[in-house]
Amino acid sequence: MKRWIDRCIDAFLALLIIGMTMVVSISVFYRYVLNHPLSWSEEITRLMIVWLSFVGAYMAMRENKHIGFDLLVSKFSSKAKTWIALLGQLLILVFLFVVFWEGIAFSREFLNVGMPYTNLPIGWFYYSVFPVSGALMILQTFLSLRDLWKSIRST
Repeated sequence: MKRWIDRCIDAFLALLIIGMTMVVSISVFYRYVLNHPLSWSEEITRLMIVWLSFVGAYMAMRENKHIGFDLLVSKFSSKAKTWIALLGQLLILVFLFVVFWEGIAFSREFLNVGMPYTNLPIGWFYYSVFPVSGALMILQTFLSLRDLWKSIRST
């Protein structure tokens, strides 16, 4: 199941990059060649960047690519490092639940507010990225916690 989700996310991110490239290219063509700028292109590009950033954060979390600072933690024993990692994952989980829950609240609050040029609902298209990416990262954090717990039990 997790591998299927990851493949779908990878395809979604690739489509976002392709779509963003196409929209920006078309926008440049219309602005500088046809001298007729498109009003909606900046709005759609910004929307794609937001989704690319937040869903990309899940991808970075999945591959353990987020920045870390372990100068102090590296001084501890391997067992202590595992317990510190467990505590860190629990704190991350609390934060992600807040992101998820507040993202749902934001999405609901701005459900009927449209974007200026496209009139797409902000709640559906912008703020829904918080619960979606939050849920993905919660799933990944649970998997990390499971692996950490297994390593603690085996020692």
